[in-house]
Amino acid sequence: MTDWLYQIRIVVTSALSTDLRSRGTSTTAIKVTEIAKKYDMQAVCTYDEFKAYCEEAERNGLDGYSLYNWTKATLNNPAKREKHQKSFAFYRDNDQIYPKDVAEALYRDLMALNSPDILEVKLIDSNPENNPQPPQ
Repeated sequence: MTDWLYQIRIVVTSALSTDLRSRGTSTTAIKVTEIAKKYDMQAVCTYDEFKAYCEEAERNGLDGYSLYNWTKATLNNPAKREKHQKSFAFYRDNDQIYPKDVAEALYRDLMALNSPDILEVKLIDSNPENNPQPPQ
């Protein structure tokens, strides 16, 4: 049996996204940041990560950046751009996935906020059978 690793993702309102991305001071942004710190994590905006990936690829040449075209197309699509600006994943340093007990505890703490600005909290495992795979 394989021990899968996990990630927590949240979908938030536009207002909370702006606040989290700018290190704002709304009550919910502060609470989300405090919860992330409790687990030595940070909430990372999917859009910002996609943008950084494309910028790095453009600086270094596209060879070795197999997802560049897909990611760039996503950023250039207004509906997808808006969706990803509201999506955050929790990273522990540079680790995007972590043990199940950590993910479940983080999930519970985020759910306990019961904030109307947090539209969805997802616990995702690393089992490829349970998740869409990146394009080839």
